[in-house]
Amino acid sequence: MGTPETNPRKSPRQARSRALVDAIVEATSRVLVARGYDDTTTIAVAARAGVSVGSLYQYFPNKEALVAALVERHVAAFVARVEGALAAADPADPEAAVRAFVRAGLDGQRVPPALHKILTEQAPRVGRDAEVMETRSALAALLARSLAPHRAHLAVPDVQRAAFVVETAVEALAHRAVAEQPELVGTAQLEAEATALALGYLFGPGAPRRTSAAPARRRAR
Repeated sequence: MGTPETNPRKSPRQARSRALVDAIVEATSRVLVARGYDDTTTIAVAARAGVSVGSLYQYFPNKEALVAALVERHVAAFVARVEGALAAADPADPEAAVRAFVRAGLDGQRVPPALHKILTEQAPRVGRDAEVMETRSALAALLARSLAPHRAHLAVPDVQRAAFVVETAVEALAHRAVAEQPELVGTAQLEAEATALALGYLFGPGAPRRTSAAPARRRAR
C-alpha cells in the first residue's frame, strides 16, 4: 500500500471558503479527541463541522490530509505565539526573553492530552515530521536572536548552542508533562521550575537582571 496523499487538494481563496476550511480543521481536532485516530473518519469530521462530505473532499482527500493540516496549524500557531512573546519582552532585561520563551513554550502545548498524543504520533506518518523539526529549529533561532545582545552575561559562550539546549529542555518537559502529568500543564509551578532550570543554565547564580543603562526597579522591602 502506498503512502496516502496528505496535501490539500486546493487552497481556500475567499473568506467563505477559508471559514469552511477552518471549521473542518477545528472539527478534526474535536473528533480526534472524542474518537481517537483509528475511529476518526472524514464522514464524522464533516458532520461535526456541519458541512457535506463533498465539501470536505473539495479540500482534503482523506483523513491523513486532515491530520496533516492540523499539525501544520498547530506548529504555525506555536511559532507565532513564541515570536510574539519574545517581541513583547523587555529587551533591557537579559532574563525577560527566557521567561517569555518558557511561558510561551509551555502554553503552546496546552492542548488536550489525547490530541497531543495523536499529533505527536501521527506527524511522521502524515509526512509532517520535517515541519515539526523545522519548528524546533525556528524556536531555537528566535531565542538565540533575543539572547545575542546579552551574550557577555551568559554562562554558556555559544548563544546558538545555549538556545538549542533551552528549547530542547522546555519542549521535552512540556511533552512529558502533557503525557505523564497533565495536571501540571498550565500551572505556575511548572512554569517556575522550567524557568529556574533555563535561567540557571544560561546565566548561572547571581547574574545581573538588566544590561542597559536603564535602572532596574528596586524590590520593595
